[in-house]
Amino acid sequence: MRSAQELNSLALETRRQWGEDSYSPIDIFAIVNGWKEKKITIVRYPLSSRISGMCTRVDDDIVICINSSTSFGRQRFTLAHELYHILYEDINGRVICDMSMGEDKSYSEKEADMFAGYLLMPYDALFQFSNKFLSKWSLGRVIDAEQFFQISHMAMIFRLEKDRFIDSRTAEAFKNIVVSREAARLGYGKELYLPQPEGKKYFTTGEYVRKIEYLAEKDKISEGKREELLLEGFRADIVYNLDEEEGNLND
Repeated sequence: MRSAQELNSLALETRRQWGEDSYSPIDIFAIVNGWKEKKITIVRYPLSSRISGMCTRVDDDIVICINSSTSFGRQRFTLAHELYHILYEDINGRVICDMSMGEDKSYSEKEADMFAGYLLMPYDALFQFSNKFLSKWSLGRVIDAEQFFQISHMAMIFRLEKDRFIDSRTAEAFKNIVVSREAARLGYGKELYLPQPEGKKYFTTGEYVRKIEYLAEKDKISEGKREELLLEGFRADIVYNLDEEEGNLND
């Protein structure tokens, strides 16, 4: 099994490939969707409550499916987790990942969890965030950190305990709260802790959409086929021009 230091190093190397520094929060969905060196399609779909996501590769084409019934913070973590399987393991067929974070997980799943945490929040970034404060980690500071790094509450608690910023007793106390309510009381929105809105629970982004639009532009497929494929990929918004941004208010 790879050590924590190795996994943190891999996470930092991945950030460098993206042109990101070692300390700042990242918009992982935007980065992966725009990562044209890798042919990655992201599908958000309401999977079983036991499954966080899955991934598969066929030649150079990669599909990552994320359970859209989970919170936005969890979806970010799942995407980072699946990237580990895709980038740093020789996967054969598909990999299905469950929701647990316990010790009974396989080495592969434990590594992917640790990598995901380091990718979204490298060790040095968490250490520097911690050093901004002289007091111990309160619940408010935990929520501040997870909002800053846009990481799920459970993933944040897991990292703080693993890196020995908090003890197991404190971790258990921080787990047994309604985090969206506590975050709202601190002035934050609840979006990080909520699942996708109903209209976005089925949604595809990345390479799949780009390929369809490229084929249509080159007259390799008809307009009817383009619309059919986009609808199969849950992109009615493109076909029917839904959710169009508003024009200039002065127009």
